[in-house]
Amino acid sequence: MRALVADDHPMVVDALTLYLREIDPNIEVLGAGDMEGALGYLDGPGTLDLILLDFDMPGMDNLEGLRLVREECPGVPTVMIGGTLRAQDMLGALDRGAAGVIPKDYSKIAIVKALELILAGERHVPARLLGGAGGLRGDGAPCGAAAPAGGSDPLAVLNRREREVLALLAEGLSNVGIGQALGMSANGANHHLKSIYRKLGVRKRTQAMAIYFGEHRRSA
Repeated sequence: MRALVADDHPMVVDALTLYLREIDPNIEVLGAGDMEGALGYLDGPGTLDLILLDFDMPGMDNLEGLRLVREECPGVPTVMIGGTLRAQDMLGALDRGAAGVIPKDYSKIAIVKALELILAGERHVPARLLGGAGGLRGDGAPCGAAAPAGGSDPLAVLNRREREVLALLAEGLSNVGIGQALGMSANGANHHLKSIYRKLGVRKRTQAMAIYFGEHRRSA
């Protein structure tokens, strides 16, 4: 596998390289410190399997860099990474074809799980930016705030703990990771997930995540 990591902070490039090698020990990682360097790799020899771009990298010019990369490599999953991310930035990246958005303050396990999900052909959206535990809804209101009047929220059938579990599931965490984050066992997390699936009328994790993302994107 071959990946491009474009970020103007060498420590971020080094850390992401280590995380990628947990997924594939033989991966070749190319590092670029600005948009010009990243685009230079796209014209070079060899194909890429994954591209990671920093939102605030020199030459990125908001999401113009993402557009250029998608034009050059439309079949390669491109992931946006960043520190302070707003919901509108994330949605803008997804609308322009990004395979996902990964905040830099994710834990190591969350970053690895998100990358695995993306490499498997799925999209990753940080749950806390779309209404997950401790984050913001798309309208910028605190997650604990009441939902706007009107409309039907398919997640209304879930209790507070189930919403927290679903939010962490959407961040790519395993049952073990969810349990660790919420102070419960993996079996406890699995029990909550079964209840979530039953209440939402689904059978799979991806189906529950689709409902979660769909609802929060609708309310954004």
